[in-house]
Amino acid sequence: MQIYLINLDRGVDRLAQFRRVNAHLLAVERVSAVDGSTVDRQQQVDAGTIAPDLAYTTGALGCALSHIALWQKAMAGDKPITITEDDAIFNSQFAVLSAGLIATLPADWDLVLWGWNFDSILCFDLLPGISPCVARFSEVLLRNATTKFQKRVLNPVAYRLLRGFGTLCYSISPTGAKKLLAQSLPIRPMTVAFPTVDPAFPNCGIDIVMNAAYPNLSAFVSFPPLVVTRNDKTISTIQSG
Repeated sequence: MQIYLINLDRGVDRLAQFRRVNAHLLAVERVSAVDGSTVDRQQQVDAGTIAPDLAYTTGALGCALSHIALWQKAMAGDKPITITEDDAIFNSQFAVLSAGLIATLPADWDLVLWGWNFDSILCFDLLPGISPCVARFSEVLLRNATTKFQKRVLNPVAYRLLRGFGTLCYSISPTGAKKLLAQSLPIRPMTVAFPTVDPAFPNCGIDIVMNAAYPNLSAFVSFPPLVVTRNDKTISTIQSG
């Protein structure tokens, strides 16, 4: 599956780091991320992409528009694509394991989340019709073990996705992209309930919009993840602005 890597033109160091860490990946195409500081917000309002009262930072806006552009690309195509950000760290067997997991999904799957932010929760349907599961993780320990993660032999299982923070890496089908666009635009103020975190979490980024849509999609998550991130907020290009 073609992997599209979102990377700001000024993020030369991040691109070099991604390529060094993920040298085992094939079929990766870099896509210039939208620089939110250059976006004409009124133009986006007029186009129906965002609501007039959307209070995203410039970084969050650029991130959102970058993902939306790739959803549109997926919708216009005839096959699923994988979208990743430039702080992603892929397991060495990602290509084989992701293909194997997708082969277990129903034919009408919309989205598969390969990784999420370890500083918060993941909620998935552990026992369909019986009980969901809320999982927590250690981002501190993960940051010191990314090399081990890449070498680890994993046996991922797909679960229905309910909530997960971040837009680190996911695959999306043409139909899934169409549904996600229909449910997400215009991006607008909203709140989304996150179990054990906040019953009314404000929309501060495109991942919150996606979370609002997950229960309405044929959306899945790989558990354990096949992609992780150190999620270093000191160098984040999303939370600035």
